[in-house]
Amino acid sequence: MNNRVVSVIIPVLNDAKRLKLCLEALEQQTYPKNAYEIIVVDNGSDPEECIEDITAQFENAIAAYESYPSSFGARNKGISLAKGEIIAFTDADCIPAIDWIEKGVSKLLSVQNCGMVAGRVDVFFKDPDRATPVELYESITAFPQKELVERYHYAATANVFTFKKVIEQVGMFEASLKSSGDIEWGQRIAASGYQLVYADDACISHPARY
Repeated sequence: MNNRVVSVIIPVLNDAKRLKLCLEALEQQTYPKNAYEIIVVDNGSDPEECIEDITAQFENAIAAYESYPSSFGARNKGISLAKGEIIAFTDADCIPAIDWIEKGVSKLLSVQNCGMVAGRVDVFFKDPDRATPVELYESITAFPQKELVERYHYAATANVFTFKKVIEQVGMFEASLKSSGDIEWGQRIAASGYQLVYADDACISHPARY
């Protein structure tokens, strides 16, 4: 395994319980412990959420703060602190598979001139036996990462890998965008001549909107 140092960046806003589940999954990764760090960026959570205290329970994780109300601004804060040559993005409500980092890095390194790897996003239900109509719709339509990469040249930041040198060349996210910042940024990477690829085996689970 090529142990490139990876920085996993997670923006969070008032989602402490699911953040803890995400960090627990990241603690169990097959990737070498000494080769990845986790940067949790609190984007203005209520004090009772105790984001910093939860983050402190995990040895590979550090907490940062971004007051500007934008998940893309929070991701930029994480990038500014990242020590890794590879940057991985996920969200506080996501649960990465045990080999998520390993598979994402492997794909990133295997493709020539790769600017972004978009991993698979599996949607799960609050109650698997009693899915709501909204959840069922989400399971069909949400996060079609392969199509987003191949047809529209971007990916949802719930599951993305890139090189820090790519960000240094094309720039960070447009923090002023409340949504669609992932579209603008991904298309900027593609416009710079980099390959964008899909990795079906780099998987995270994401709750369907209820």
